Amino acid sequence: MAELSFQNRLQFYGFRLSKSEQKIAAYIVAHPEEAVSTASQELAQVIGTSNSTLTRFCKKLNYRNYIEFQTLLAAERTPDRTPDQTIQRISHYYARTLDAACELVRPEDLDAFVDRIHQAEKILVFGLGSSGLTASEFNMRLVQMGFTSSVMTDTFLMRVQSSLFSPRDLIIAVSNSGETPEVISACRIAKSAGVQICILTQNSRSELGLMADTILLAGDIGHVGDEKFINSQMPLVFLIDAITYRLLEDPKCRESRERALQTLFHRTF
Repeated sequence: MAELSFQNRLQFYGFRLSKSEQKIAAYIVAHPEEAVSTASQELAQVIGTSNSTLTRFCKKLNYRNYIEFQTLLAAERTPDRTPDQTIQRISHYYARTLDAACELVRPEDLDAFVDRIHQAEKILVFGLGSSGLTASEFNMRLVQMGFTSSVMTDTFLMRVQSSLFSPRDLIIAVSNSGETPEVISACRIAKSAGVQICILTQNSRSELGLMADTILLAGDIGHVGDEKFINSQMPLVFLIDAITYRLLEDPKCRESRERALQTLFHRTF
């Protein structure tokens, strides 16, 4: 994880930070230029903390020291002009979001996620709200590739179906926050029966994250810094695209999808 940006380090390692260190993080997010140009003792004084706390903060975010933190943060601050035209601006935001999302996905985690899908007898995909749309899209792809999969976006049915699963089955939960109470409740029921759980989330230290067997971290669109850019599902769709691509490396999955698409085509025409 040495190549993570500052924002992604906060997402990946932020659970390690004490309240004093969280205060440092908030200040740097709001004043990155000052952090780049200010000596450690002076910055600590401005924030109202100690130099030793600032040093621990850097270590917890996996920087070797304060100098490396400043150097890497400065490199991130290279001028990157946001286009004025709406279409070009959204394209710019997409590129930034996907670049950040790529940093968070470890190949071994993607391998583990794909392996669990292949090994499962039955798959149940959970998601509520906008994440429910992503869950439905993911489930459709799994069904087309020949997996015995269904999607649950109703809280009552989530709990009922979870109670019917066995350790041979798999639940995939889609939740940006990782703290959706209804999804947590359903996953807890499944976990008590030994069901394997994979999650797509922005928060690995959430309650969902802590009970998961495999996690794929989704990027956070917040680093774009524009409240009008609201596509919170984009990093999740990026993940299901990556999973789908890996699954389609299997000839059986490709053959199943081709048959499914041919059936749909013939029914339509």
